[in-house]
Amino acid sequence: MRYFRCDAGDEAYEQARLALDAAWGHPNEATKTVTCIDPAAVAPRDSQGRIVLAVNDEFCAYPAAEAMLSQLLLADAVTEITSDEYM
Repeated sequence: MRYFRCDAGDEAYEQARLALDAAWGHPNEATKTVTCIDPAAVAPRDSQGRIVLAVNDEFCAYPAAEAMLSQLLLADAVTEITSDEYM
């Protein structure tokens, strides 16, 4: 598992989620997949109200996710955190 904190706010998180949904064709009736990650309104948050995300390593290896994650990390919009920080 990999863990991340969205430092850029809910709007940036939603933009990333919707871009990945578009790249992966969500919602997908065949698989019943509505979205790739929880919407900001229901996403887990840390004690300061920032969205935190736990995803499988494989999720981060998909080309669309890998490219987006690289950009978000470089822009300091997202920080990779430890499992303890996530909990």
